Amino acid sequence: MGTDPAEAIRNRIRTDGPITFATFMELALYGPGGFYEDPPVGTDGDFVTSPHVHPAFGMFLARALTGLADGLATPGPLRVTEVGAGDGTLARQIVDELDTAYTAVEISAGARRALSRIDGLEVRERLTAPVDVVLAHELLDNLPFRLVRAGHEVVIDLRGAELIERPAPIDDELAAVLDGVDTTEELVVPLGALTFIDELAGVLARGYALVIDYGDEAGAGGAPHGYRDHRIVGDVLAAPGTTDITAGVDLGWVARHAERRGLRAFPAVRQSDALRALGFEPWYRGELTRQQEHLASGRGLDAVRTWSARSRASMLIDPGGLGRMRWLLLATPELPEPDWLRDAGPKDRLTADAPDH
Repeated sequence: MGTDPAEAIRNRIRTDGPITFATFMELALYGPGGFYEDPPVGTDGDFVTSPHVHPAFGMFLARALTGLADGLATPGPLRVTEVGAGDGTLARQIVDELDTAYTAVEISAGARRALSRIDGLEVRERLTAPVDVVLAHELLDNLPFRLVRAGHEVVIDLRGAELIERPAPIDDELAAVLDGVDTTEELVVPLGALTFIDELAGVLARGYALVIDYGDEAGAGGAPHGYRDHRIVGDVLAAPGTTDITAGVDLGWVARHAERRGLRAFPAVRQSDALRALGFEPWYRGELTRQQEHLASGRGLDAVRTWSARSRASMLIDPGGLGRMRWLLLATPELPEPDWLRDAGPKDRLTADAPDH
């Protein structure tokens, strides 16, 4: 019988007392029997990401990586490490497009087993050097975060066997992170994301890191919620281990932390703008032309398939969906801004000089 994350969480609380929301997430998502023990993404999983919607996403991202390789001007294949590689769908797409030395990083043993079956990948548990480009696609929003509400930290406790929230005083560790931040409203404190940036700064001797995630202007990351069976779940405490737990990332906070760690944070752009700068619209028109050619030659089924694929691809730039994701590029200070990012505007200046919360 597998490990029950809910019971593991209850036992932890019985032994140690109330736990932080970050500890709850760690156990529910990444502990034994947790939600990410096996990759939950894809049409047969609990949610889909951009590379599952259409393989063109990987093609355009490969173009972005080519622009980063031009800035690096290093000999040999580009060394790419994708952290949080999931089921490997994006890795496959990029390896098919580029000559890369591709490393897939996953904390989940189940995910690593699945990734190891993909040709052309090196699979690791942790981010390690050497690396030219670090890719984090829909990673930061799932890294453990702590919650603050009305001047108190939200912790997870027990009432009988039921998991509940309750307020607790803000401890010294959290207070140091919150220095100068308004805590009167609900606040997602992205400690896992900030720790990832610390690890990144220690590994990236010369290179770029491209973070693609749901987020917004400083202070507008978003409230915690879950996903299961392609539906939003409001109560993430009800069945830990069976539900994804996520919140939009305050990319301004992440960018400022990166700059404090010696990295350069370029202006973040929306995914819709990044993909257009990388050639989405001429590609999309080309697919329409191909659809019309199929019709003209009497190949109706091929025309329908091309139309269906074009419809899926349009989701990548939908401003109400995947198109509102943000691309945040970090780099060691001597590296240039790539042309595609410069062309992507309009830009949101989520950098160290952005106002705090």
